Amino acid sequence: MVHDMGGNRRKAAEDTHVFAFLSEKKRDGLVKHIGFSFHDTADVLDGILTEHPEVDFVQIQLNYLDWENDTIQSRKCYETAKRHRKPVIVMEPVKGGTLADIPQKAENLFRTCRPDLSGASWAIRFAASHENVMLVLSGMSDLEQVKDNLSYMENFTPFTKEEYTLVQKAADIINGSIAIPCTGFAYCINNCPKNIAVPKYFSLYNADMRKLEAKAWTAQTMLYSHFSEQFGKASSCIECGQCEKMCPQHIPIREWLKKVAERFEEAL
Repeated sequence: MVHDMGGNRRKAAEDTHVFAFLSEKKRDGLVKHIGFSFHDTADVLDGILTEHPEVDFVQIQLNYLDWENDTIQSRKCYETAKRHRKPVIVMEPVKGGTLADIPQKAENLFRTCRPDLSGASWAIRFAASHENVMLVLSGMSDLEQVKDNLSYMENFTPFTKEEYTLVQKAADIINGSIAIPCTGFAYCINNCPKNIAVPKYFSLYNADMRKLEAKAWTAQTMLYSHFSEQFGKASSCIECGQCEKMCPQHIPIREWLKKVAERFEEAL
């Protein structure tokens, strides 16, 4: 598996003929399957899979909170892999523990339907219920989490229509507690002299703040790294204030960009 084919790493892989090398090893019987992990947008994924039909699988971030997220694009990336008939390995199904420790209102929603299931089980079962998913990677910290996973995955039952509806309601509840109330209209970037991708960075920051704050590196950090290769970094802000004049939500963008830079750039 090639690690992280997003951003400039795609060019590095192409320049060093990584897929040709792996295909040769596969023909020689030294590897059985070749694939890559991915943190970028669906159009980038589509380009890679179009150019490299020899790939056997793709590993993507997929969970019910990021399913409709315009920046992380779980659903779009999943559907792209499915369209190319590439099985999916899921990473971040519980979003670094975020979906194991959810707001009480969301937890009550789940317990009303299935009082016997943990919060984490809803996240993992959501990922596993998609037909093109071949494997769900679950980070387990202790024996109790291992036992919990086995309890509902050993004899796995896919989601019902009602359960899909419930996790979307839970996602709405969790999203309602976001740090930055950015609606993603992107008026702020029109006159930005540093071409800073403000809505993308705010979306990543909001997602990251739902994680365990003690974690220095997250999948959002990787995405920030990729986006900052194309756009100005949050720390590049010269505080001209053009963005705030255009923001319909009247967000103090300049102050939030400092927090975004502190969160992501120190972890790189």
